[in-house]
Amino acid sequence: MRETLRTRLGWLHAWAGFLVGLIATCIFMTGTLSVFDEEMTRWMQPENQVPANAPLTDTALDAAAALIHEQQVRGSSVFLTLPSPRSPTLDVLHYDGQKFVGTLFDPRSGVPITVRTTMGGTFFFTFHYTLLAGTTGTRLVDILGIILLVTIVSGVVIHLRALVPDIVMLRLSAARLRGWLDAHLLVGVLFLPFTLMIIYTGTVVNANLILPATPLTHLFAPENPETPATGPAVTNAAPPPLPALAPLLATARRSLHGREIGFILFSPDRLSLYASDASGPFLTRDHADFSLPDGHLLGTTTAPGPIAHTIQAMHGLHYARFAPLGLRWLYFLSGLCATGIIASGLVLFIMKRRRASGHRIGFRIGEGLTITTVTGLPISILVFLWSNRLLPATMTGRDRLETGLLFGAWILCAGHAALHSTSTSMNTAWRPQLVMIALLGGGLPVLDIVTCPHAVRSLWAIHAGMDGMGVLAAIMALYVRRQLRG
Repeated sequence: MRETLRTRLGWLHAWAGFLVGLIATCIFMTGTLSVFDEEMTRWMQPENQVPANAPLTDTALDAAAALIHEQQVRGSSVFLTLPSPRSPTLDVLHYDGQKFVGTLFDPRSGVPITVRTTMGGTFFFTFHYTLLAGTTGTRLVDILGIILLVTIVSGVVIHLRALVPDIVMLRLSAARLRGWLDAHLLVGVLFLPFTLMIIYTGTVVNANLILPATPLTHLFAPENPETPATGPAVTNAAPPPLPALAPLLATARRSLHGREIGFILFSPDRLSLYASDASGPFLTRDHADFSLPDGHLLGTTTAPGPIAHTIQAMHGLHYARFAPLGLRWLYFLSGLCATGIIASGLVLFIMKRRRASGHRIGFRIGEGLTITTVTGLPISILVFLWSNRLLPATMTGRDRLETGLLFGAWILCAGHAALHSTSTSMNTAWRPQLVMIALLGGGLPVLDIVTCPHAVRSLWAIHAGMDGMGVLAAIMALYVRRQLRG
């Protein structure tokens, strides 16, 4: 009876893990990059060389307020994001249907900063939780998260009996299949708490989309914790000039118990100052409201109670906006290993079935999709980064072209995988794409230094981190290529 249960769970773990894992690998890979989404955006806009912790002046606030009023007179809904250590500019933004765009101000002088248009790190954040399919994509990600939790639990059960011996007798140099399985188990066990936490919290934060009856939907708004929704559209009457923002910021900080302000939303009769996502581990939408045009404090809005705090903690843990640099790197490395767990599971699924089913069309499609996911997506991401440096900075529509090149490269990788997955040698399908990752990733620092030497010098930490990720991808690709020899 016990063996029958383990056999059935093994079947569930293998097939559910493979079918869900193809998309889950993409979700985890882009989610891991989203840990440093702000830094990626800064790397992709090298013209922005404002240092972290640059002081915010009244002059800059006045310049931003003047632009906001001008936009309101034109009938546009805009909002203001305040500087933070990760994104030190003062930004007046609006939503163009795909992303938030607008004017960046130097917080010290109030001078607008001209930067190249790009999706930046926002692309990976949006892909991670919507698959670029809006609410439908978010629902799909949530459903996949639930299935992935079932897959993980079934994997723990079927390996529980021999788990300790398999880890103690780690056989990376043994037969290729045995080595990959042991590595899959070891990394899976070490990062099991993080993987369960990140999947569970990621499912909970958008649970209202698959469980419409949940009473928790009002506790967190807007949906995107990184980029707030715009306020109500202005009326036809010309809005009055905004009051001085500096005193309102000071009042709002006191009203919100010393928390910094993250962004400001505007409506015809009031403005709302929201607590920063980085204020603490509880990611809230607490805010202070002020009347217009006199700037009188109307009150503060919070979501009290243990249920609200629990949901806020879930959001805080998943998005990690509060995390200092060291913890953010831990999130990144844990996400990278969680991605490796799923990707290695896909490889194991293919390796176990290649001898018996390699001639079947279904297997060839499955292997082609695996290659497209495991190596094709990293290639596409690196093409995205390379295109940011190689396309002219002033080109119209360059952000759309960057994204188009990413998907174009991904399609080419899929075609290459489909063509070569019919071969009897596994390497003919994997090896060229792994080499391409090594070339693009290893060449990223050179490209960065050649094209943006001034930005590399002034913001060396961000550029070293981004270029280092490219080198890390190259090293991992070369290692995997060696492991897949034969």
